[in-house]
Amino acid sequence: MVGRVKLRVGRNGLVYLPVKVRRQLGIEEGGKLIVVVEDDKLILLPEKSVFKLGAESRKISEISVEEFERESEAMQVERYG
Repeated sequence: MVGRVKLRVGRNGLVYLPVKVRRQLGIEEGGKLIVVVEDDKLILLPEKSVFKLGAESRKISEISVEEFERESEAMQVERYG
């Protein structure tokens, strides 16, 4: 686990995260970060994709991919014709 890391702010305010930090947090090139400013602190949080959130969330139903696709297609036909 990576603890504290000292970073340098480059031209145009660019900050580069070390590979170890990116790997630990699952941040990939092109990934998005949420910036939170609290008092004198700057907090960077990785923005999770819908797919990642779904994979990490508590499951409330058992459904196969095929069942989900059928339901999705039926709802789209119902809604959009």
